[in-house]
Amino acid sequence: MSIATPTHPVLPVARLTAGTFTNADGNKLFEALRAALTEQAGPVTLDLTDVISFSSSFLNSSLSPLADDLGTASYQRLRLRNYKPAHLKQLKDYLATVAQPAA
Repeated sequence: MSIATPTHPVLPVARLTAGTFTNADGNKLFEALRAALTEQAGPVTLDLTDVISFSSSFLNSSLSPLADDLGTASYQRLRLRNYKPAHLKQLKDYLATVAQPAA
């Protein structure tokens, strides 16, 4: 049995940022995400190894600007690896709110 290596970018969140709670850390992830998503047309994987949770400040600075820069369709290209059910719920809830059209 062989383990397939992804052919698309994998961003290890815990290595890219000092944490997942501040705007500054969120900005670091945003810059990495924007670069990865604009350099190629395929998916980008967020590796959540050693990530406990996310603050709203972190998410507002990392994922929300993607909608402004690349559109909400960019969220469909994001993949997760080494995540917990709590990560998935928090991210789904956040993205559902961010992806809502402005009233």
